[in-house]
Amino acid sequence: MILSYRGFHYQASTALLPEQQDFTTAKYRGVSYNIVKHTTIKTPSKSQLKYRGVTYIH
Repeated sequence: MILSYRGFHYQASTALLPEQQDFTTAKYRGVSYNIVKHTTIKTPSKSQLKYRGVTYIH
């Protein structure tokens, strides 16, 4: 997806989610339901940013 801010166009960075989800089946008062086990997403540790024409690494 291409985004723009004040006339500057840039490509949005997206985080990829794991394809396989871990479900646990539970039962409460006779009704079964699934509980999704949450996973953490690793983000890039360093990113190159630009502020008022000055490039820096965050």
